[in-house]
Amino acid sequence: MALKLIEPRFSEVDDDQMRFEKWQQLTSSLFVASKKSPMVGSRDLSFRCYNLDRLLFFDHSAGAYGAERTPSQIVTQGVDHILLGLQTVGTTLLMRSDGVAMAGVGDLVVLDLSQRFQFATEGMSAIHICLPRRRFENHARKMGARHMQILRSEGEPLLKLMADHLLNMRTCLHHAVAEQLHLLTSAAIAICNAAFTPPEDSSYNEPAVAAIEVRQFIEENIQHQDLGIELLCARFGLSRTPLYKLFEVDGGIVSYIRSRRLARAMLMLSGVEGRSHQRVSSVAYACGYQSAKMFSRAFHRRYGVNPREVNRTYQTVAIQEKGALLASWIQNL
Repeated sequence: MALKLIEPRFSEVDDDQMRFEKWQQLTSSLFVASKKSPMVGSRDLSFRCYNLDRLLFFDHSAGAYGAERTPSQIVTQGVDHILLGLQTVGTTLLMRSDGVAMAGVGDLVVLDLSQRFQFATEGMSAIHICLPRRRFENHARKMGARHMQILRSEGEPLLKLMADHLLNMRTCLHHAVAEQLHLLTSAAIAICNAAFTPPEDSSYNEPAVAAIEVRQFIEENIQHQDLGIELLCARFGLSRTPLYKLFEVDGGIVSYIRSRRLARAMLMLSGVEGRSHQRVSSVAYACGYQSAKMFSRAFHRRYGVNPREVNRTYQTVAIQEKGALLASWIQNL
């Protein structure tokens, strides 16, 4: 996994207003920010975002500002992601239906990007991870009910583990090699699932863990033509029935693998991954198809266009397929 990073140098912008506007533009896919006057700590603006493929990792600081995720953002972006934040400096006030709630240092905040929210701060630093709702597996639908919740990590072992892991990730990410990045990301997703698994689901939700591992294996081996039911059963020691059950919501395991193959192909053909134009046959084999002809038929059925017709104007389609990316990151790919 090559390190993909957005890290603008706000410190090089001398004008306070211009510095805030650049930060405001960069964060506009998450929320609409408004500056308080005066902009306390405006020179302390910082923003670092790592694209770890399965999630985005933000490490950022700002002075006094207010922010809102608006209905128009929700409608036009159409993302279905959860933003989980760890407050590391300062406090943040959340304007909820039941009143104003304050998140302090060490608290975790859950924000659902498919719902409206408002918050304000006099100055803060935080770590956030943004990941698709589907990463929460069996309890994905329940995450919406946690929107704008403040979770106190002290006294809650799993939440404390999550907070500690995010802090340690921040220290490690910039110097980690590809395999380490992959493992750090896998651990973050697994801890999130453990922390948000209701007690009645037991302390170890085996189906949820299995689903995460199987999906990760599929993504990592999408180029192999023999990737299918038999290989997955053998690799994970599962019979067909539980494997089918894991992918019921996806229309079945075969449908899921086909969908992931074609999504990967769209990313490659449209240049979202930063590569120059590639031959259709090369993309077909890289996505696990036996021939370019079979691939072209499947691709046309899915997208209504032939692979040869795809160019960078199709990046929007590819972005929607990838799912885990925010618009601000995607536009910079």
